[in-house]
Amino acid sequence: MIRALLAAALLTVTTALAAPLPSQPHAKPLTAADAQRDLRILRKALVEIHPGNDRYVTLDALEAEFARAQAEVANGATQGQMVLIASRLAAFVRCGHTWTNPLNQRGDVQAAVFGAADKLPLWLKRVAGRYLVTASSDPRIKAGDELLSIEGRAMTALTAEMLPYLRADGSSDGKRLAQLDTDSNGGALDRLLPLLHAPVNGRYTLQVANLSGKSRVVTVAATSVTARDALLARRGIQPRRDDWAFRVDADGIAVLTMPTFAFWNDPFDWKAAIDRAFAEVDSGRVRGLVLDLRNNEGGSDTIGDTVLAHLIKAPYTKPAAVPYVRYERMPYTLSRYFDTWDYDYFDRTGQVTKLAERWYRADNRVEPAEVIQPIPGLVAAGKVPTVALTGPQMSSAGYIIARDLRDSGAAHLIGRTTGGNRRGLNGGELAWLTLPASGVAVDIPLISWRPTSDQPDIGIVPDLDVPEDFDAARAGRDVDMEAARAWLADAAR
Repeated sequence: MIRALLAAALLTVTTALAAPLPSQPHAKPLTAADAQRDLRILRKALVEIHPGNDRYVTLDALEAEFARAQAEVANGATQGQMVLIASRLAAFVRCGHTWTNPLNQRGDVQAAVFGAADKLPLWLKRVAGRYLVTASSDPRIKAGDELLSIEGRAMTALTAEMLPYLRADGSSDGKRLAQLDTDSNGGALDRLLPLLHAPVNGRYTLQVANLSGKSRVVTVAATSVTARDALLARRGIQPRRDDWAFRVDADGIAVLTMPTFAFWNDPFDWKAAIDRAFAEVDSGRVRGLVLDLRNNEGGSDTIGDTVLAHLIKAPYTKPAAVPYVRYERMPYTLSRYFDTWDYDYFDRTGQVTKLAERWYRADNRVEPAEVIQPIPGLVAAGKVPTVALTGPQMSSAGYIIARDLRDSGAAHLIGRTTGGNRRGLNGGELAWLTLPASGVAVDIPLISWRPTSDQPDIGIVPDLDVPEDFDAARAGRDVDMEAARAWLADAAR
Protein backbone atom coordinates (compact mmCIF):
# COMPACT_ATOMS: atom_id res chain seq x y z
CA MET A 1 0.00 0.00 0.00
CA ILE A 2 1.93 3.04 1.18
CA ARG A 3 5.57 2.11 0.79
CA ALA A 4 7.44 5.23 1.82
CA LEU A 5 5.36 7.66 3.81
CA LEU A 6 7.68 10.39 5.01
CA ALA A 7 8.08 11.31 8.58
CA ALA A 8 7.02 14.67 9.09
CA ALA A 9 6.84 17.45 11.59
CA LEU A 10 4.40 21.66 12.02
CA LEU A 11 1.15 23.31 11.36
CA THR A 12 -2.69 23.53 11.16
CA VAL A 13 -6.05 24.53 11.42
CA THR A 14 -8.60 26.83 12.71
CA THR A 15 -10.59 29.62 11.18
CA ALA A 16 -9.93 31.95 14.10
CA LEU A 17 -7.96 35.06 13.15
CA ALA A 18 -4.26 34.91 13.94
CA ALA A 19 -2.53 37.61 15.94
CA PRO A 20 -1.12 40.61 14.04
CA LEU A 21 2.16 39.72 12.38
CA PRO A 22 5.16 41.33 14.10
CA SER A 23 7.96 42.90 12.12
CA GLN A 24 11.18 40.97 11.63
CA PRO A 25 13.87 43.61 11.07
CA HIS A 26 16.61 40.98 10.72
CA ALA A 27 14.85 39.31 7.76
CA LYS A 28 14.69 40.35 4.13
CA PRO A 29 11.77 42.69 3.30
CA LEU A 30 9.52 41.94 0.33
CA THR A 31 7.45 44.34 -1.71
CA ALA A 32 3.69 43.85 -1.78
CA ALA A 33 3.94 42.67 -5.39
CA ASP A 34 6.57 40.04 -4.56
CA ALA A 35 4.74 38.80 -1.47
CA GLN A 36 1.43 38.55 -3.29
CA ARG A 37 3.03 36.72 -6.20
CA ASP A 38 4.50 34.18 -3.77
CA LEU A 39 1.04 33.63 -2.31
CA ARG A 40 -0.47 33.14 -5.75
CA ILE A 41 2.08 30.41 -6.45
CA LEU A 42 1.37 28.75 -3.10
CA ARG A 43 -2.37 28.99 -3.74
CA LYS A 44 -2.02 27.25 -7.10
CA ALA A 45 -0.07 24.43 -5.46
CA LEU A 46 -2.42 23.91 -2.50
CA VAL A 47 -5.68 24.41 -4.39
CA GLU A 48 -4.87 22.72 -7.71
CA ILE A 49 -2.15 20.15 -6.89
CA HIS A 50 -2.55 19.04 -3.26
CA PRO A 51 -4.43 15.69 -3.40
CA GLY A 52 -5.94 15.91 0.09
CA ASN A 53 -7.09 19.51 0.24
CA ASP A 54 -10.77 18.58 0.39
CA ARG A 55 -10.57 15.82 3.00
CA TYR A 56 -11.25 18.07 5.99
CA VAL A 57 -11.94 21.59 4.63
CA THR A 58 -13.82 22.98 1.67
CA LEU A 59 -12.02 24.60 -1.24
CA ASP A 60 -14.14 27.72 -0.66
CA ALA A 61 -12.77 27.97 2.86
CA LEU A 62 -9.22 27.50 1.56
CA GLU A 63 -9.76 30.24 -1.03
CA ALA A 64 -10.99 32.53 1.74
CA GLU A 65 -7.80 31.89 3.71
CA PHE A 66 -5.73 32.90 0.70
CA ALA A 67 -7.78 36.08 0.23
CA ARG A 68 -7.10 36.94 3.86
CA ALA A 69 -3.38 36.28 3.38
CA GLN A 70 -3.24 38.50 0.29
CA ALA A 71 -4.74 41.34 2.33
CA GLU A 72 -2.15 40.82 5.09
CA VAL A 73 0.73 41.50 2.69
CA ALA A 74 -0.89 44.46 0.93
CA ASN A 75 1.89 46.69 2.28
CA GLY A 76 4.67 44.16 1.81
CA ALA A 77 6.08 41.59 4.22
CA THR A 78 9.27 40.18 5.69
CA GLN A 79 10.57 36.66 5.34
CA GLY A 80 9.47 35.99 8.90
CA GLN A 81 5.94 37.10 8.14
CA MET A 82 5.89 34.95 5.03
CA VAL A 83 6.99 31.93 7.08
CA LEU A 84 4.05 32.51 9.41
CA ILE A 85 1.52 33.03 6.64
CA ALA A 86 2.74 30.04 4.62
CA SER A 87 2.72 27.89 7.76
CA ARG A 88 -0.86 28.88 8.55
CA LEU A 89 -2.04 28.23 5.01
CA ALA A 90 -0.29 24.85 4.90
CA ALA A 91 -1.78 23.96 8.28
CA PHE A 92 -5.27 24.92 7.16
CA VAL A 93 -5.35 21.91 4.81
CA ARG A 94 -5.13 19.67 7.91
CA CYS A 95 -2.50 17.36 6.47
CA GLY A 96 0.39 16.08 8.56
CA HIS A 97 2.76 16.09 5.56
CA THR A 98 2.04 19.70 4.52
CA TRP A 99 4.20 22.26 6.33
CA THR A 100 7.11 24.68 6.26
CA ASN A 101 9.69 21.99 6.92
CA PRO A 102 12.85 23.66 8.34
CA LEU A 103 15.07 21.15 6.53
CA ASN A 104 13.87 22.33 3.11
CA GLN A 105 14.12 26.10 3.59
CA ARG A 106 16.35 28.18 1.38
CA GLY A 107 19.63 29.14 3.03
CA ASP A 108 18.76 32.79 3.62
CA VAL A 109 15.47 31.84 5.31
CA GLN A 110 17.25 29.22 7.39
CA ALA A 111 19.79 31.79 8.59
CA ALA A 112 17.59 34.87 9.00
CA VAL A 113 14.50 33.25 10.50
CA PHE A 114 15.13 29.75 11.89
CA GLY A 115 18.78 30.35 12.75
CA ALA A 116 18.33 33.75 14.42
CA ALA A 117 19.34 34.40 18.04
CA ASP A 118 15.76 35.01 19.18
CA LYS A 119 14.94 31.69 20.86
CA LEU A 120 14.39 30.74 24.49
CA PRO A 121 17.38 29.28 26.36
CA LEU A 122 15.18 26.33 27.36
CA TRP A 123 14.21 22.84 26.32
CA LEU A 124 10.54 22.29 27.08
CA LYS A 125 8.07 19.43 27.15
CA ARG A 126 4.33 20.01 27.23
CA VAL A 127 2.76 17.62 29.76
CA ALA A 128 -0.93 17.71 30.73
CA GLY A 129 -1.23 21.22 29.29
CA ARG A 130 1.76 22.55 31.27
CA TYR A 131 5.34 23.28 30.17
CA LEU A 132 8.10 21.36 31.93
CA VAL A 133 11.67 22.65 31.60
CA THR A 134 13.82 19.65 30.67
CA ALA A 135 17.08 21.62 30.26
CA SER A 136 18.23 25.25 30.47
CA SER A 137 21.32 27.05 29.29
CA ASP A 138 20.51 29.84 31.78
CA PRO A 139 21.69 28.66 35.23
CA ARG A 140 18.87 30.51 37.01
CA ILE A 141 16.30 28.14 35.50
CA LYS A 142 16.59 24.45 36.30
CA ALA A 143 15.35 21.22 34.77
CA GLY A 144 12.11 20.43 36.59
CA ASP A 145 10.95 24.05 36.72
CA GLU A 146 7.63 24.93 35.10
CA LEU A 147 7.33 27.75 32.55
CA LEU A 148 4.18 29.71 33.39
CA SER A 149 4.30 32.72 31.08
CA ILE A 150 6.39 34.62 28.52
CA GLU A 151 6.26 38.43 28.54
CA GLY A 152 3.15 38.24 30.71
CA ARG A 153 1.33 35.91 28.31
CA ALA A 154 0.17 32.72 29.97
CA MET A 155 1.40 29.56 28.30
CA THR A 156 -2.20 28.42 27.79
CA ALA A 157 -2.88 31.58 25.76
CA LEU A 158 0.35 31.21 23.77
CA THR A 159 -0.48 27.59 23.03
CA ALA A 160 -3.88 28.57 21.63
CA GLU A 161 -2.20 31.27 19.55
CA MET A 162 0.26 28.80 18.03
CA LEU A 163 -2.28 26.06 17.31
CA PRO A 164 -3.33 27.37 13.85
CA TYR A 165 0.29 27.00 12.67
CA LEU A 166 0.77 23.38 13.72
CA ARG A 167 0.46 20.44 11.32
CA ALA A 168 -1.54 17.24 11.71
CA ASP A 169 -4.07 15.09 9.89
CA GLY A 170 -7.66 16.13 10.50
CA SER A 171 -8.68 16.54 14.13
CA SER A 172 -5.47 15.10 15.61
CA ASP A 173 -4.77 18.06 17.89
CA GLY A 174 -2.60 15.92 20.15
CA LYS A 175 -0.18 15.64 17.25
CA ARG A 176 -0.21 19.40 16.79
CA LEU A 177 0.49 20.14 20.43
CA ALA A 178 3.24 17.52 20.70
CA GLN A 179 5.26 19.53 18.17
CA LEU A 180 5.74 22.26 20.78
CA ASP A 181 8.15 19.96 22.64
CA THR A 182 11.86 20.54 22.17
CA ASP A 183 12.85 17.31 20.48
CA SER A 184 13.62 15.85 17.08
CA ASN A 185 9.91 15.67 16.17
CA GLY A 186 9.06 19.07 17.58
CA GLY A 187 10.78 22.42 17.90
CA ALA A 188 7.71 24.36 16.77
CA LEU A 189 7.81 26.69 19.77
CA ASP A 190 11.38 27.68 18.85
CA ARG A 191 10.21 28.51 15.34
CA LEU A 192 6.90 30.20 16.10
CA LEU A 193 7.41 32.19 19.32
CA PRO A 194 9.95 34.70 17.89
CA LEU A 195 7.77 35.29 14.83
CA LEU A 196 4.65 35.90 16.90
CA HIS A 197 6.34 37.68 19.81
CA ALA A 198 9.92 38.71 19.19
CA PRO A 199 12.18 39.19 22.23
CA VAL A 200 12.27 42.72 23.63
CA ASN A 201 15.75 44.18 23.18
CA GLY A 202 17.06 40.65 22.77
CA ARG A 203 15.53 39.39 26.02
CA TYR A 204 12.48 37.48 27.24
CA THR A 205 10.83 37.98 30.63
CA LEU A 206 9.62 34.64 31.94
CA GLN A 207 7.59 33.52 34.91
CA VAL A 208 8.72 30.14 36.18
CA ALA A 209 7.82 27.97 39.17
CA ASN A 210 10.18 25.66 41.02
CA LEU A 211 9.53 22.19 42.42
CA SER A 212 7.75 23.60 45.48
CA GLY A 213 5.45 25.68 43.30
CA LYS A 214 7.00 29.03 44.19
CA SER A 215 7.02 31.31 41.13
CA ARG A 216 9.54 33.96 40.19
CA VAL A 217 10.25 36.29 37.26
CA VAL A 218 13.46 35.79 35.30
CA THR A 219 14.65 37.89 32.38
CA VAL A 220 16.78 35.81 30.02
CA ALA A 221 18.85 36.60 26.96
CA ALA A 222 17.49 35.22 23.71
CA THR A 223 19.78 32.78 21.96
CA SER A 224 20.02 30.66 18.85
CA VAL A 225 19.17 26.97 18.84
CA THR A 226 22.76 26.20 17.84
CA ALA A 227 24.31 28.22 20.67
CA ARG A 228 21.87 26.94 23.27
CA ASP A 229 22.30 23.29 22.33
CA ALA A 230 26.08 23.62 22.10
CA LEU A 231 26.24 25.04 25.63
CA LEU A 232 24.04 22.22 26.93
CA ALA A 233 26.20 19.66 25.11
CA ARG A 234 29.29 21.01 26.87
CA ARG A 235 27.49 20.26 30.12
CA GLY A 236 26.83 16.71 28.97
CA ILE A 237 23.16 17.30 28.12
CA GLN A 238 22.26 15.80 24.77
CA PRO A 239 18.98 15.85 22.82
CA ARG A 240 16.93 12.69 22.54
CA ARG A 241 18.30 10.36 19.89
CA ASP A 242 16.15 8.40 17.47
CA ASP A 243 18.23 5.23 17.77
CA TRP A 244 16.52 1.89 18.14
CA ALA A 245 17.16 0.02 21.37
CA PHE A 246 16.38 -3.41 22.77
CA ARG A 247 16.78 -4.61 26.33
CA VAL A 248 15.51 -7.35 28.59
CA ASP A 249 15.01 -6.18 32.16
CA ALA A 250 15.72 -8.29 35.23
CA ASP A 251 12.02 -9.14 35.55
CA GLY A 252 11.95 -10.68 32.07
CA ILE A 253 10.21 -7.80 30.33
CA ALA A 254 11.71 -7.04 26.91
CA VAL A 255 11.46 -3.49 25.57
CA LEU A 256 11.96 -2.79 21.87
CA THR A 257 12.14 0.97 21.26
CA MET A 258 11.52 2.08 17.66
CA PRO A 259 11.33 5.90 17.52
CA THR A 260 11.50 6.02 13.71
CA PHE A 261 11.00 3.98 10.56
CA ALA A 262 12.98 6.49 8.45
CA PHE A 263 16.34 5.10 7.35
CA TRP A 264 16.88 6.53 3.87
CA ASN A 265 20.61 6.70 3.15
CA ASP A 266 21.24 5.25 6.60
CA PRO A 267 23.38 2.11 7.01
CA PHE A 268 21.33 0.88 9.96
CA ASP A 269 20.14 -2.68 9.28
CA TRP A 270 16.65 -2.53 10.74
CA LYS A 271 15.73 -6.04 9.62
CA ALA A 272 18.72 -7.54 11.39
CA ALA A 273 17.79 -5.56 14.51
CA ILE A 274 14.24 -6.94 14.41
CA ASP A 275 15.51 -10.49 13.87
CA ARG A 276 17.91 -10.20 16.82
CA ALA A 277 15.21 -8.81 19.09
CA PHE A 278 12.71 -11.55 18.33
CA ALA A 279 15.37 -14.23 18.56
CA GLU A 280 15.90 -13.09 22.15
CA VAL A 281 12.14 -12.99 22.74
CA ASP A 282 11.97 -16.58 21.48
CA SER A 283 14.78 -17.70 23.80
CA GLY A 284 12.35 -18.49 26.60
CA ARG A 285 13.84 -15.89 28.93
CA VAL A 286 11.21 -13.23 28.10
CA ARG A 287 7.79 -13.21 29.79
CA GLY A 288 6.42 -10.03 28.20
CA LEU A 289 7.21 -7.63 25.34
CA VAL A 290 6.78 -3.86 25.16
CA LEU A 291 7.04 -2.05 21.81
CA ASP A 292 7.77 1.61 22.48
CA LEU A 293 6.51 3.44 19.38
CA ARG A 294 5.52 6.73 21.02
CA ASN A 295 7.95 8.97 19.11
CA ASN A 296 7.56 7.24 15.75
CA GLU A 297 6.60 9.79 13.07
CA GLY A 298 7.00 7.24 10.32
CA GLY A 299 9.21 6.34 7.40
CA SER A 300 8.80 3.05 5.54
CA ASP A 301 5.74 1.01 6.49
CA THR A 302 7.62 -2.08 5.30
CA ILE A 303 9.41 -1.95 8.66
CA GLY A 304 6.12 -1.94 10.53
CA ASP A 305 4.90 -4.86 8.43
CA THR A 306 8.02 -6.84 9.38
CA VAL A 307 7.45 -6.22 13.09
CA LEU A 308 3.78 -7.10 12.71
CA ALA A 309 4.64 -10.43 11.08
CA HIS A 310 6.41 -11.50 14.28
CA LEU A 311 3.33 -10.68 16.38
CA ILE A 312 0.24 -11.86 14.53
CA LYS A 313 -1.22 -15.32 15.13
CA ALA A 314 -2.93 -15.56 11.71
CA PRO A 315 -2.60 -13.88 8.29
CA TYR A 316 -3.63 -10.22 8.41
CA THR A 317 -5.02 -8.31 5.44
CA LYS A 318 -4.17 -4.61 5.55
CA PRO A 319 -6.98 -2.13 4.85
CA ALA A 320 -7.27 -1.19 1.19
CA ALA A 321 -6.72 2.39 0.03
CA VAL A 322 -7.10 4.05 -3.38
CA PRO A 323 -4.31 6.42 -4.55
CA TYR A 324 -5.51 9.76 -5.95
CA VAL A 325 -3.57 12.57 -7.63
CA ARG A 326 -4.61 15.93 -9.07
CA TYR A 327 -2.74 15.98 -12.38
CA GLU A 328 -1.34 13.93 -15.23
CA ARG A 329 1.48 16.37 -15.87
CA MET A 330 2.59 18.94 -13.36
CA PRO A 331 2.16 22.35 -15.04
CA TYR A 332 5.48 24.06 -15.77
CA THR A 333 4.23 27.19 -14.02
CA LEU A 334 4.53 25.18 -10.79
CA SER A 335 7.13 22.49 -11.48
CA ARG A 336 9.81 25.16 -11.91
CA TYR A 337 9.41 25.97 -8.18
CA PHE A 338 9.20 22.36 -6.96
CA ASP A 339 12.00 20.05 -5.95
CA THR A 340 11.83 16.37 -5.03
CA TRP A 341 13.91 13.18 -5.06
CA ASP A 342 12.14 11.60 -8.04
CA TYR A 343 11.16 13.86 -10.94
CA ASP A 344 9.04 11.11 -12.46
CA TYR A 345 6.41 12.31 -9.99
CA PHE A 346 5.86 15.34 -12.26
CA ASP A 347 4.86 13.32 -15.34
CA ARG A 348 2.27 10.57 -14.92
CA THR A 349 1.49 10.13 -18.60
CA GLY A 350 -0.04 6.68 -19.13
CA GLN A 351 -0.06 5.97 -15.39
CA VAL A 352 -3.38 7.52 -14.34
CA THR A 353 -7.09 7.20 -15.03
CA LYS A 354 -9.18 10.35 -15.03
CA LEU A 355 -12.04 10.12 -12.54
CA ALA A 356 -13.49 13.63 -12.45
CA GLU A 357 -12.40 17.19 -13.11
CA ARG A 358 -8.78 17.53 -11.96
CA TRP A 359 -8.88 14.12 -10.21
CA TYR A 360 -7.03 10.98 -11.28
CA ARG A 361 -6.43 7.52 -9.91
CA ALA A 362 -2.72 6.71 -9.81
CA ASP A 363 -2.88 3.32 -11.51
CA ASN A 364 0.84 2.69 -11.08
CA ARG A 365 0.38 2.86 -7.29
CA VAL A 366 -2.70 0.63 -7.07
CA GLU A 367 -1.71 -2.58 -5.28
CA PRO A 368 -3.62 -5.76 -4.51
CA ALA A 369 -4.77 -6.37 -0.97
CA GLU A 370 -1.64 -6.84 1.11
CA VAL A 371 -1.61 -9.89 3.35
CA ILE A 372 0.96 -10.13 6.15
CA GLN A 373 1.89 -13.71 6.95
CA PRO A 374 2.84 -14.58 10.54
CA ILE A 375 6.41 -15.55 11.40
CA PRO A 376 6.37 -18.46 13.87
CA GLY A 377 7.61 -17.66 17.37
CA LEU A 378 6.55 -17.43 21.00
CA VAL A 379 4.66 -14.18 20.51
CA ALA A 380 2.68 -15.52 17.56
CA ALA A 381 2.00 -18.66 19.61
CA GLY A 382 0.43 -16.55 22.34
CA LYS A 383 3.12 -17.34 24.92
CA VAL A 384 4.58 -13.81 25.22
CA PRO A 385 1.94 -11.09 25.79
CA THR A 386 2.73 -7.88 23.95
CA VAL A 387 2.03 -4.21 24.67
CA ALA A 388 2.54 -1.32 22.24
CA LEU A 389 3.01 2.14 23.74
CA THR A 390 1.29 4.79 21.61
CA GLY A 391 1.15 8.56 21.61
CA PRO A 392 0.23 11.64 19.57
CA GLN A 393 3.63 11.92 17.87
CA MET A 394 2.86 8.76 15.92
CA SER A 395 1.90 9.62 12.35
CA SER A 396 2.47 8.45 8.79
CA ALA A 397 3.95 4.93 8.99
CA GLY A 398 3.95 5.29 12.79
CA TYR A 399 0.19 5.69 12.64
CA ILE A 400 -0.08 2.74 10.23
CA ILE A 401 1.61 0.27 12.56
CA ALA A 402 -0.64 1.40 15.43
CA ARG A 403 -3.67 0.85 13.21
CA ASP A 404 -2.49 -2.61 12.14
CA LEU A 405 -1.56 -3.67 15.67
CA ARG A 406 -5.00 -2.62 16.86
CA ASP A 407 -6.98 -4.10 13.95
CA SER A 408 -5.09 -7.40 13.97
CA GLY A 409 -5.21 -7.78 17.74
CA ALA A 410 -1.46 -8.36 17.74
CA ALA A 411 -0.76 -6.13 20.74
CA HIS A 412 -2.55 -4.37 23.59
CA LEU A 413 -2.22 -0.61 22.96
CA ILE A 414 -1.44 1.57 25.98
CA GLY A 415 -0.85 5.33 26.09
CA ARG A 416 -2.65 8.06 24.19
CA THR A 417 -4.38 8.48 20.84
CA THR A 418 -2.01 8.63 17.87
CA GLY A 419 -1.67 11.21 15.17
CA GLY A 420 -2.50 10.25 11.60
CA ASN A 421 -6.14 9.65 10.73
CA ARG A 422 -8.56 6.85 9.94
CA ARG A 423 -9.74 8.82 6.91
CA GLY A 424 -6.42 8.15 5.20
CA LEU A 425 -3.15 9.95 4.62
CA ASN A 426 -1.42 12.04 1.98
CA GLY A 427 2.16 10.96 1.32
CA GLY A 428 4.56 8.50 -0.19
CA GLU A 429 5.35 10.96 -2.99
CA LEU A 430 6.31 14.41 -1.82
CA ALA A 431 7.84 17.60 -3.17
CA TRP A 432 8.72 20.94 -1.65
CA LEU A 433 7.67 24.23 -3.20
CA THR A 434 10.11 27.13 -2.77
CA LEU A 435 8.47 30.52 -3.16
CA PRO A 436 10.82 32.58 -5.33
CA ALA A 437 10.75 35.99 -3.64
CA SER A 438 10.64 35.03 0.04
CA GLY A 439 12.52 31.72 -0.26
CA VAL A 440 10.00 30.06 2.06
CA ALA A 441 9.54 26.34 1.27
CA VAL A 442 6.39 24.28 1.84
CA ASP A 443 6.31 20.48 1.76
CA ILE A 444 3.38 19.26 -0.33
CA PRO A 445 2.40 15.59 -0.80
CA LEU A 446 1.52 14.64 -4.37
CA ILE A 447 -0.56 11.52 -3.72
CA SER A 448 -3.52 10.88 -1.44
CA TRP A 449 -4.60 7.50 -0.07
CA ARG A 450 -8.35 7.17 0.44
CA PRO A 451 -10.02 4.32 2.36
CA THR A 452 -12.58 2.30 0.42
CA SER A 453 -15.23 3.01 3.08
CA ASP A 454 -16.15 5.98 5.26
CA GLN A 455 -13.95 6.32 8.32
CA PRO A 456 -14.07 8.61 11.37
CA ASP A 457 -11.87 11.68 11.71
CA ILE A 458 -9.59 10.30 14.43
CA GLY A 459 -6.26 8.59 15.02
CA ILE A 460 -5.86 5.23 16.73
CA VAL A 461 -7.33 5.15 20.23
CA PRO A 462 -5.41 2.85 22.61
CA ASP A 463 -7.05 0.02 24.52
CA LEU A 464 -5.92 1.69 27.73
CA ASP A 465 -5.69 5.48 27.82
CA VAL A 466 -3.08 6.72 30.28
CA PRO A 467 -3.55 10.38 31.26
CA GLU A 468 -0.44 12.54 31.26
CA ASP A 469 0.89 13.34 34.72
CA PHE A 470 2.98 16.49 35.11
CA ASP A 471 4.35 15.61 38.55
CA ALA A 472 5.31 12.12 37.37
CA ALA A 473 7.12 13.54 34.35
CA ARG A 474 8.91 16.05 36.55
CA ALA A 475 10.06 13.18 38.76
CA GLY A 476 11.29 11.22 35.74
CA ARG A 477 8.58 8.57 35.94
CA ASP A 478 7.20 6.98 32.77
CA VAL A 479 3.50 6.44 33.47
CA ASP A 480 2.96 4.65 30.15
CA MET A 481 5.65 2.09 30.90
CA GLU A 482 4.32 1.66 34.43
CA ALA A 483 0.87 0.91 32.99
CA ALA A 484 2.38 -1.52 30.47
CA ARG A 485 4.20 -3.44 33.21
CA ALA A 486 1.05 -3.58 35.31
CA TRP A 487 -0.94 -4.97 32.38
CA LEU A 488 1.73 -7.58 31.61
CA ALA A 489 1.75 -8.63 35.26
CA ASP A 490 -2.04 -9.15 35.12
CA ALA A 491 -1.73 -11.03 31.81
CA ALA A 492 0.75 -13.43 33.41
CA ARG A 493 -1.62 -14.38 36.24
